[in-house]
Amino acid sequence: MGKFFLIGIYCLLYSVASTAGVLLLKNGDRISGELIVIADGQVHWQADMAGEIVVPQLNVVGIEARDLFEVELDAQRQLSECQLQMRGDTQQWLNCKESEAKLNSWKLVSKVSARPLIEREMWHNTGYVSASGKDSAGNTEEQDLELDLKASARRGSIRHTGLLTYEVQQQSDIKTQDDRRAEYQYDHFISEKWYWNGVLSWERNTFQDLESRKLIGSGLGYQFFDTEMIRLKIDGGIGYSTEQYATDTDRRAMLFRENTDFTYRLNALGLRFFHRNTFVQMFDRSGDWRIQSETGFQLPVIGTLTAQAKLKYDYMNIPADDAHAMDRTWLFGVNYGW
Repeated sequence: MGKFFLIGIYCLLYSVASTAGVLLLKNGDRISGELIVIADGQVHWQADMAGEIVVPQLNVVGIEARDLFEVELDAQRQLSECQLQMRGDTQQWLNCKESEAKLNSWKLVSKVSARPLIEREMWHNTGYVSASGKDSAGNTEEQDLELDLKASARRGSIRHTGLLTYEVQQQSDIKTQDDRRAEYQYDHFISEKWYWNGVLSWERNTFQDLESRKLIGSGLGYQFFDTEMIRLKIDGGIGYSTEQYATDTDRRAMLFRENTDFTYRLNALGLRFFHRNTFVQMFDRSGDWRIQSETGFQLPVIGTLTAQAKLKYDYMNIPADDAHAMDRTWLFGVNYGW
C-alpha cells in the first residue's frame, strides 16, 4: 500500500509540474502552456499542444505562469520579478518584488516582458504554540503548566529553528518545579536530505539544582521525510557544554548530542503521533549522560487547533546532589500549529 501511495504522489507531482501555466480567454477556453510576452496589444503564448499562438489582449481574462516577468502598467508604474496568478476565474493578481497588486483587466497592462526561468525561493514557515497543564484538588493539590513555542523557517538550502519552553509546577502553593529552555538551530542543506547544523541552547531547572546550562555544537543531520503525512529528522554532532549548579561542582566538557524529531499522521481524522528526544553524552565521564523526551498524540479540534496529550520524560544519569535522576510528567492541553 505504501508503494502505491508513493507512486500516486509522484504522478500527482509530475502532472502538476508538467502544466506550467494557464491562459483563460473570454469564451471560456483554458489553454495550458507558458507566457512568452505581451506587446502591442497582443498576448504571445506558447501552448503545450499548438505551439506559439497570438491572442488579442482584450480577449484575455486571466494568466497564470511559473516564470518571472517585468510588468509595465503605465509610464509611472513598472513592476519587476512578477508572478502572474489567478484566484478563481475572476480575479488576477501580480505577486511582484515591489508589492502584490490586484489586476481588474489585462487591457490595463501596457507590456509584459519575459525573464529567465527562475523561480523565486520563498520562506516556508512552520511551527506551533502549545499550552498544557494539570490542576488537581482534594487530598492532593497540584498545578502544572507548560508553554511551548517552536518556529521553523526554510528557504532553499537554509533553515532556522527556534524553541522556547517554560514549565512550572506547584503543590499546595509551594513551587516544586521551574524549568526554562531556549534553543536555536541553523541547518544548511548540502543535498536534498543531508544538512550541516549548528546549535545554541540555554536552560535552567531550579529544582534540579541547575542554575544554567549553556551548549554550543555542530554536526550532521538527515531529513528522512518532510510532508504533511510524516516528518522525521535525525541529527547529531559534537558540542561543548558549561553547567553551573547551586550546591554542586560546576561542569565543563565536550559532548556528543543526538536529536530526533518524528511526527506521523495515523488516520483520516488527523490524529497524529509525535516523539521528540535529545540524548547527550559527556566526554569527561562515561556514565554522565542524559535524555530529554516528549511523546504524545494530537487530535484536531477545529482548523489547526488540536487537543494534545503527552508524556515528558527527563533522565540524568549523574544528577546533582540532592536532586532526583528522573522527572516524568503527563500533560494535557491544546496546540496551535501553522
